[in-house]
Amino acid sequence: MLRQFEHWLNHILSVEVIPGKIFIYLPECGLGDKITCFPAFRLLKQRNPDKKIVLVTEESVSFIWKLNKYIDYMIPVEVLKDWQNNIFIREKIDIGKICYWTFFEHHQQNVIKSCVYYIAGFMPDEEKDDLTYEFELTESQLNLADQIKNDLLERAKGKRIFGITPANTMFSRTWPMEYYIKLVNYLKDLGYYTVALGGKNDLEVPNVDYDARDRMGVAVIPKVLDIFDYIQVVNNGMLHIAFVNQDVKIVYLNTGQYPEKIMLPYRKQNNQYHNVLVFNHNCFYKEKCFEGHITNREITKQMNNYLKDYYIETGKIFPQSRIQLLQKYTCWFYCYKEKDKYSCNKQITPEQIIQRIEEDSEHVKKVHNF
Repeated sequence: MLRQFEHWLNHILSVEVIPGKIFIYLPECGLGDKITCFPAFRLLKQRNPDKKIVLVTEESVSFIWKLNKYIDYMIPVEVLKDWQNNIFIREKIDIGKICYWTFFEHHQQNVIKSCVYYIAGFMPDEEKDDLTYEFELTESQLNLADQIKNDLLERAKGKRIFGITPANTMFSRTWPMEYYIKLVNYLKDLGYYTVALGGKNDLEVPNVDYDARDRMGVAVIPKVLDIFDYIQVVNNGMLHIAFVNQDVKIVYLNTGQYPEKIMLPYRKQNNQYHNVLVFNHNCFYKEKCFEGHITNREITKQMNNYLKDYYIETGKIFPQSRIQLLQKYTCWFYCYKEKDKYSCNKQITPEQIIQRIEEDSEHVKKVHNF
């Protein structure tokens, strides 16, 4: 339940205490985008050790920000109303920042660096600034993670554990269901115990050994991954959740239009490729697709062309409820009508993944034996 506005006024917003605080307002964004902001708050705190950091955000997403120990206070945006404009002003000394980087700007450079720039106010240096993720867990969350790990180890009965994340996300980022089914069968033949991770709305893969979708909270998943040999991810929230764990081997299916250097988070010593197997595709339209994805002008042009074609072909106006999808994702321009022909997510096959994993396992064995 929201506290009354007077509570925030007396404890955080009064004239006497505002100068000792830095106010950050972040607009609504996805779970993965929120986690990309975590290093930015660490660096903001390091540069302002005597200031309290106040995040203004939707109350419904406060659970994720509680995992960031560098945020001192959270104020639900719902209680501020007209006061928000009074806080987020720029004077000789900043007392507030509205961190509204556009979708297009945010995805033209590494997303973690983009967050640092817009939140902490400087472009980070990979050589000296820690850009890795971290979650601050309570004792009860740590205990829960241990319970889940023990349960999974008992279920696996000594088998190596392989996690899949069958995300039900935008078309350009998904991986086909039939591929997940084949991958799981291959993994079982190799002696792996397979676990599906994600939310209740993600894809249900029928042949996994254990369906853990919606059974683990976001906070504990990185700790649970301590016992996994591999975790497969695509470009969605689970990509960033998995990267909180610094050591688990990550299998990244880089479907869609983004170069992995933009999307991959940082791990130990700011090495994006530490324990990461990247699978790229070779779609002929990849560069053009990316250009359209980050350029509002190109998206508008492509969207208008598609809307005209849709009307000519169907005699109907494209549903208004789906316009936002077209505005944000341009892969549809090339493969929406001919998915099998142009679909980049079908170019990364289960066979490629299995071959790479076997090669990686053999390499690990040789290193350990040596």
